[in-house]
Amino acid sequence: MNEAVQLFNGQLSVITTPLAKTLSSKDILIKVSYSGICGTDLHILAGEFPVSKSAVVLGHEFCGVAEDVGADVKHIKTGDRVVVNPNSNCDVCKYCTRGDPHFCKVGGIRSTVGIWKNGGWAQYCKVSGVLAYKLPDEIPMQLGVFCEPLSCLARGWENMEPIRSDSSVLVCGAGIIGLLWASVFHLRGFRDFVVTELSEKRRNAVCNLGIGVKVVHPDQLHNQYLEAERNGNDDWGFDIIVDCTGSPKAIEQQFLYTRKGSKLVIFGCCPGKSQIRIDPFEIYSKELVIVGSHINPNTFPKAIKMVKEMGALGYLDFGKLCTKKFTLQDYPAALDALKRGEIAKAVFEVDSETK
Repeated sequence: MNEAVQLFNGQLSVITTPLAKTLSSKDILIKVSYSGICGTDLHILAGEFPVSKSAVVLGHEFCGVAEDVGADVKHIKTGDRVVVNPNSNCDVCKYCTRGDPHFCKVGGIRSTVGIWKNGGWAQYCKVSGVLAYKLPDEIPMQLGVFCEPLSCLARGWENMEPIRSDSSVLVCGAGIIGLLWASVFHLRGFRDFVVTELSEKRRNAVCNLGIGVKVVHPDQLHNQYLEAERNGNDDWGFDIIVDCTGSPKAIEQQFLYTRKGSKLVIFGCCPGKSQIRIDPFEIYSKELVIVGSHINPNTFPKAIKMVKEMGALGYLDFGKLCTKKFTLQDYPAALDALKRGEIAKAVFEVDSETK
């Protein structure tokens, strides 16, 4: 039997269903060990992000053990520890053939496991074998939940390259994605950077990372901008700004904090059809670069290497990242803790026997 947290008509519930007796030759059946709750999941539950109109099991950040493997799957065998890239593509459309599979009209975000197909908030999940990657033995199983979000960060990093090593960096928002961005910047050797966050609990979480990053309230940062304006100091600002808030109002303000030649990375997911007001003369006169970043094309292998390195160096410690484990049955408590800002990330511990 398979116990899962299913979304149906906008409501979540725990269901129990029989496991399928047959498996396609191209699929694998994963016994889920850990599955994360993503910010996208919260947007789905709030009705702000499209999802399958039929009943669907959420969860696109998950890892586990290959319970059964189809005959045509050669790179994974039964018993392997695996992590899942939830995004597939058709391989033949103009976007896929030019190297942009995330824009695939039938794939990418349009076919994500855990959004359009049953995902990892379950004891078992069936996926196409091509989406499964072996998790190196050096990576503790629970850290596998960071592979998917870090694959998205890897895409964001690629899109904003080249990056000058002396860049002054601003990360806006200190949810789990902001914490991971701060950790990655520190890992890459950046020390001149600031994190801005409204919530005191989240500002404390940044301090808890132990990487010496400066964290301020957005009002404090805006006051610094106003002072620079009064003093005619047009050198004040940041070379790289990464938005992790998904707030149009916050993004509008971030344009004020750019300096000449800055790059502004829109990484947070704003509500669809939202708008911002910007001064195009600022883009022209400062030669600003506005960078979008959409999911994780071709970055999953890189993310696994990042998890291995960051895990070994202590960046992915659950305590430092304000990440808490819950059972599937405790999903209401997990969601409540996230909404209250008591934690930065919730992870379902489905089967903790595999380390």
